[in-house]
Amino acid sequence: MSEKLRLAVFLSGSGSNFEAIAKNCAEGQIFCEVAVVVSNVPDAYGLVRAKKYGIPTIVCDHREYATRQEHEAVLRRELAAFRYDLVVLAGWMRLLSGDFIQAQYNRRLGLPGIVNIHPADTAAYQGVHGYEFAMGLTKKGPRLTETKITVHFIDAGMDTGPVIAQRVVPILPADSLDDLRSRGLQVEWELYSRVLNQIAHGRVHLADGRVRIEE
Repeated sequence: MSEKLRLAVFLSGSGSNFEAIAKNCAEGQIFCEVAVVVSNVPDAYGLVRAKKYGIPTIVCDHREYATRQEHEAVLRRELAAFRYDLVVLAGWMRLLSGDFIQAQYNRRLGLPGIVNIHPADTAAYQGVHGYEFAMGLTKKGPRLTETKITVHFIDAGMDTGPVIAQRVVPILPADSLDDLRSRGLQVEWELYSRVLNQIAHGRVHLADGRVRIEE
């Protein structure tokens, strides 16, 4: 790609993954730029981070709409004012409809138009509280010896889209949940930016539901 990959970052909370991406963009570490930050939570701290970087924001509180379709229609209308290539979910705590996902498909890239990061192996666990799952705190399995930070494309399921990249984070015997989360976030921040840079340089390909990355 001759132009930087333009990102629309969706967040619902503190925005630490967003800030890592924005910092790498600003420092020229990745061939990307954040075009807009979108939040469904009016007081999300990620919006404060966006202001610090001078990035435009869209606030669209889902609680003000009767249906997901109404909320997403407004999102799409607001997003139409911005030029972007890829939606980056960075702590976005809402499922997106199949219609919204399909509308984001990027024909220029030949790729799905939405990516997400998940703090667990998506083959083993989907949904929120991935670190808690890995620590055996969700009643859905024992404490594990490792978790896998996963970056994946979004499809209509919950954390079921094609995996782009994974990174193992060991769980040490003395680890608390905070220990694991702190160490895992460091990996999230590095891995997400790495994948976005690979997409920006046209090195990520998807065929028959499987991702191939040119080295």
